[in-house]
Amino acid sequence: MESMIIRIGLVLVGVVIMALSFWMNSYKKITVNFAVVWEILGVLLILIGIIPVFSEWTQWVSSGTGLAFFCVGIVFLFEEIRTSMLISQLVMKNQEMAMQISLLNQENEYVMNELERLGKAAEDSDEKDNLCG
Repeated sequence: MESMIIRIGLVLVGVVIMALSFWMNSYKKITVNFAVVWEILGVLLILIGIIPVFSEWTQWVSSGTGLAFFCVGIVFLFEEIRTSMLISQLVMKNQEMAMQISLLNQENEYVMNELERLGKAAEDSDEKDNLCG
């Protein structure tokens, strides 16, 4: 009976991880790469909980130990999800800054070309004034 509870807990945690990663990806909290990794982890947890061959070890774990593993696992997963969110937000901010720098470089090149064109136009008008005067 205790092993069945652990297996059901593994399946539920897998489903929650998959739903959470999908939700965070849809709201741009994490990047697609991290979402895929979390989805794979969720599928693995579901498979471990459903397939008896993968969950034989749950028969040797007592209920107290299973509860302790579950609590430590939840804390670990929460911290790793938080870390994934932080890294993803930094990556997205880095990409946004790269786009802004690219736009600024493009604008700078345009301004430099305009200054060069205006400088040549001013030199041409000075030459015409010197020839005529």
